[in-house]
Amino acid sequence: MSNTPRISSLAALAALLTCQAGAAREPVLGVGERVEARWDGDLDGDGEADIAYIARDQDGRELVVALSRGLTESLELDPDPLGSGELSAPRGVLLLKDLTGGTTAVSSTRRWRYDARTRRMRLIGLDATLYSRTYAHAGFEASWNLLTGDVITRELRLNSAGGERAYNPAIEKRSKRRSPSLYLPQSADPDALVGWGED
Repeated sequence: MSNTPRISSLAALAALLTCQAGAAREPVLGVGERVEARWDGDLDGDGEADIAYIARDQDGRELVVALSRGLTESLELDPDPLGSGELSAPRGVLLLKDLTGGTTAVSSTRRWRYDARTRRMRLIGLDATLYSRTYAHAGFEASWNLLTGDVITRELRLNSAGGERAYNPAIEKRSKRRSPSLYLPQSADPDALVGWGED
């Protein structure tokens, strides 16, 4: 039986895994920029550390993805969010949750997955909900799977029957919206998906 304490073996394993994953990368910020949200991990499956972050200054915001392979892509975001965006990457799919607008707001979730063929982050899904934060009008939500082209839309009707006012899903429609592959810089706009800002 070894006299080496078990904790040393665990520490050695942790150090080995850290070396294999590579050192965490740091955001590249311009003058006056700060990090609004950040996620560190392996997005492209090469065992090296990648980073995704939202850089923000007084004039705007952008999502930046920097992969260990040297690829860096970015996407301009709505400059005036309601709070901070959230980044996560369950099962290697990068998620950005964002809330924009005012009393009428758009809550959105965009999903990207690394595409080994093009070596880029490909948009694979977009969910958006247009609603009144004061329950002044009806709402609308849409979910688009860009891999299959499936789109599900729902009207949201005000529930004014006692208690807190809220929305009830009403008419649901299913359709197809085919698209060429959209990569991070060309990602679809959540406002456009729910028809916000259209005349």
